[in-house]
Amino acid sequence: MPVDHFPSTHRTWLETQLGLGDPGLAAAREHVMARSRVALVAYVRGARVSPLGESDDIVHDFFARNLGKSDYLARWLASGLPLRRWLMNGVSAHIRMLWRERALHAGRHEPLEESARSIESGDRGAERDFERAWVRATLGEACRRVEERLVVEGDAEVWQVFQRHVLDGRSYREILSTAAEQPSRAAEERLAVAVRRVLRLVRAELKEILREDGIRESELDAEVDRMTHLMDGGLDA
Repeated sequence: MPVDHFPSTHRTWLETQLGLGDPGLAAAREHVMARSRVALVAYVRGARVSPLGESDDIVHDFFARNLGKSDYLARWLASGLPLRRWLMNGVSAHIRMLWRERALHAGRHEPLEESARSIESGDRGAERDFERAWVRATLGEACRRVEERLVVEGDAEVWQVFQRHVLDGRSYREILSTAAEQPSRAAEERLAVAVRRVLRLVRAELKEILREDGIRESELDAEVDRMTHLMDGGLDA
C-alpha cells in the first residue's frame, strides 16, 4: 500500500492519479515522462555512454521498460525518495543493465571494462547535468503557471516586468525607458514591488511542484532556495 507522505490536504497529484486505476496510471506516466525527459537525456549524455546508442533512445527505452510496469510509480511513493532521485537512480541502473546486455551479446560473462570506466568517470558529471536540467525545467514550469495566472487575472504587464528584469536581466531604468516612462525612484520602486510579488508567486508554485515530486513539507523552503540559487545566481529582485 502506498505510503502517505503528507497530510491528506497535501496529497500529491501523482498519488491521487495512482489511486484512480488505469486512466489515472496512464495520466501519471505521461506527467512523469513530460517532467523528466529532458533532465534524463541530460544525465545520459553526461554519462558518456555513446556506444550504447543515442541519449534520447536510451531514455525512451528506460521509460518503456520501467514506466510500463504497473507498480513502478507505486514503488516510488513507497520509497520516500524525491521523484528526481528515484528516476536518476533508475536510469543509472538502466545504463548498467544495457552495458551487461551488450557484454553478454559480445559473448562475455562480465561487463566490458569500457562500461565500468564510463560509469565511474561519468556519474558525477551526469548527476550535475541532470540536476541543472531538472531545476531549469521545474523553474520553467513554475514560471509558466504564474504567467498563466497573471494573464487570466489581467496582470500580464506585471509578468512582463518580471520577465524583463529577472529573466532577461534588464534594469528597472531600462524597462521604464522602453515604456516611454520617465525613470524615477518612485517608478523604479513600483516595478520592484511588482517583481517581488511575482517572485513570491513563483516560489509558491515551486513548492507545489516539489510537493508533486515527493519533497517533504519540512524540506520545501530549503529545496526552493537550493533550486533558485543553482541557476546562474538565482531569482533575485
